[in-house]
Order: sequence, then structure tokens, then C-alpha cells
Amino acid sequence: MSQSHELFEFLQSESKIAGVPVTSELSATYFLAKLSSECDPSDVEHDISHKVPGVAVIDTRSAESYQEAHIPGALNLPHRTLSSEHVAGLDPEVTYVTYGFGPDCNAGTKGAAKLAVLGFRVKEMIGGFEYWKRDGFPVESGNPDAS
Repeated sequence: MSQSHELFEFLQSESKIAGVPVTSELSATYFLAKLSSECDPSDVEHDISHKVPGVAVIDTRSAESYQEAHIPGALNLPHRTLSSEHVAGLDPEVTYVTYGFGPDCNAGTKGAAKLAVLGFRVKEMIGGFEYWKRDGFPVESGNPDAS
């Protein structure tokens, strides 16, 4: 039986869930791959509050949005202008976590993609800044690097 015929058979199954075969190996591969590229606000808050080394947060929104409010300690690297020159000082051994506005914004995804292409380990925080605030985690405003 051809692969396309097998797929057609699965799509015609009575069950929309059990009709498509799954194995524990396939599930483990998929979910571990998913977790290797994303984290949630509680994961980020945990690592920040416990001062876990080797993790840094990057706000990929505009400088204006960052100034208004951002995750404490986050660096601002707007995805629209992110380039190899902007990341020259970043530690290649750190895992970077990017975020945008929320689930309807792909700034965090674009920033993560650019950082990954530039050779950095990166994850995206699902839900973005919207979910961070919704979960009641602290925010700060202004530019902490300004003197």
C-alpha cells in the first residue's frame, strides 16, 4: 500500500484522534522538539527569580514598547533591526529567550529565528509579554542601561 493511500485511509477513519497512528517514540520526538524551542512565562520567571545562570531574556519589540514596560532584566533587540552587529556582544554559551507582544504577534518568533540563524541557542516565550503580565509577573519600564 502506498504512503498516500495509507494517509487517505487514516483521514477516512471514524475517529479524528485514533484514526491517525501515533507511537510513544513519535510523541516524545515531537514534544521534546517543541520544548527545545519554546518555554512559558512561568519557566522564564522561575529562571529569573532563581538567578539561573546561562539564560537571558530578549524583548524583540520596538524600543518604544520596551521603554513603556518589559520583563525585568530583558535586553531590547527589536527584531526589525536585529543583525550580526547588534549581537556581537552576546555570549554564545547562553540560551536566549525572546518574546513579543502576545499570541497575535510574531516579533518573538522573528527575533528567535534571526538569533538562531546567527548561531545562538534560543527559545521563544509563548504568549509573549501579554501572558507574562496576565500571570502577574513583575514588569519594569524605562531603559535600565541608560545612565
